[in-house]
Amino acid sequence: MRAALWRTFCLMALSLTLSGCGILEWKEKALDALVSRIPPDMEVGLGEKVLPTVLPPEAILKDPVLQSRLEGLLKPLIDRNGIHQPPIKIYISRDDELNAFALPGGILIFNRGMLLAAGSAEEILGVAAHELAHVTEKHVLKSMIQSLSLAAIVSFFLGDVSELGAYILQQSQMLLQNGFTRSQEGEADRIGFDYLIAAGIHPKGMSQFFQRLEKRKSEGADSPAETRKLERVSVFLSTHPLTAERIRMVEQRIAGLTPQEIKALKPVRFDLKDFQQRLAQESH
Repeated sequence: MRAALWRTFCLMALSLTLSGCGILEWKEKALDALVSRIPPDMEVGLGEKVLPTVLPPEAILKDPVLQSRLEGLLKPLIDRNGIHQPPIKIYISRDDELNAFALPGGILIFNRGMLLAAGSAEEILGVAAHELAHVTEKHVLKSMIQSLSLAAIVSFFLGDVSELGAYILQQSQMLLQNGFTRSQEGEADRIGFDYLIAAGIHPKGMSQFFQRLEKRKSEGADSPAETRKLERVSVFLSTHPLTAERIRMVEQRIAGLTPQEIKALKPVRFDLKDFQQRLAQESH
């Protein structure tokens, strides 16, 4: 009896949430409602179980000095925006791909190649802010289940949410390939920009790293083999389409900052050269 009443209540709540929406908006709202039912501890558990399939233990760069410096660099960005649920866990991958990405449960992974390619601490923080926005907006979970049909989403919503967790774990390798939607990427850019401003960090690093990646890709165009290599290894490029529109959005927002906001931006104290030298010395 209780189960039936609960299902009825959930269906009524979902119907109220979705009222007045078109089909696509209906599904997006249903997806949001389903993800909101996933408790934080379950999301953290999913991230911990998915992590070894994406980043095996031997692929983790376990240098305590580098780990401490990277965590120290990101700490003001995380703390000043009150991002503590789920707790953020940072990993450095030995991979030379120009990539950084998030997993469920607040897991951020920065590839060695991405950290070595950065031209400033602000570039690393720009990438980090973007990925933190994917975490706080639960884009990773949404991207993993957005391929479900509307009927399946409603079914999971009305059922035991642990069944959704089991589905995600079972299909994690395939689901992680879904990538983010254009709207999710745009939202991560906008919110990431806000995170940088709130932390007193100049957001120029966000557009600068985007431009750096586009330049790196275009430089490989003269060599078909190099182009194929870039397309294969630059996961950041494939999962974060770097359009001129997105770069323009960041630059326009920088141009629109008030004198007070600009004054609040402080130089980042971080010895990037020493960090990258130590990182470059790490064996594969």
